[in-house]
Amino acid sequence: MAELTVLGVGNILMRDDGVGVRLMEAARDARAWDGRVEFIDGGAGGLNLLNIVERASRLIVLDAADMRLPPGAGQVPRMEQVAEDGASGRLSLHEMPIIETLRLCRQFLRCPPTMVFAVQPADVGHGRDLSPVLQAAMENLTHQVVDLIGRELSQPEQSVVSQDTSCTSTA
Repeated sequence: MAELTVLGVGNILMRDDGVGVRLMEAARDARAWDGRVEFIDGGAGGLNLLNIVERASRLIVLDAADMRLPPGAGQVPRMEQVAEDGASGRLSLHEMPIIETLRLCRQFLRCPPTMVFAVQPADVGHGRDLSPVLQAAMENLTHQVVDLIGRELSQPEQSVVSQDTSCTSTA
């Protein structure tokens, strides 16, 4: 089993909604990773991801999110913020937001230490290509994700890069 699972989530047929999957692919291809990292295309997410989340040792989720930031901005929100924003329908662009999948894992199964890296979309209309704004931001976003992965791999086995990001925390 890999030490770290990087899960790209999004619908690649809805332009920027697919940025999580595209970013996972870019990070995977950015360098030669050893067997400590597993990269998974989670598609549009939902209940199909329960098994992936439950078996991960540590998890980084990449997804598009309406955070009311400039398009192309990426950030690691605190899990409490994700939960609050997800409840209002703002954070995720999917029918079953990833935060709901994580909540279900926490409630009924097992949820590993988790970080969400969210990217503000510009266009979630029909189309396979990212919007020009996100295409221009991909190099910088990829560097951010590669850095996150590297920092997580340098941490002790069950640590999490960012404070308060474990979906198993009760804080």
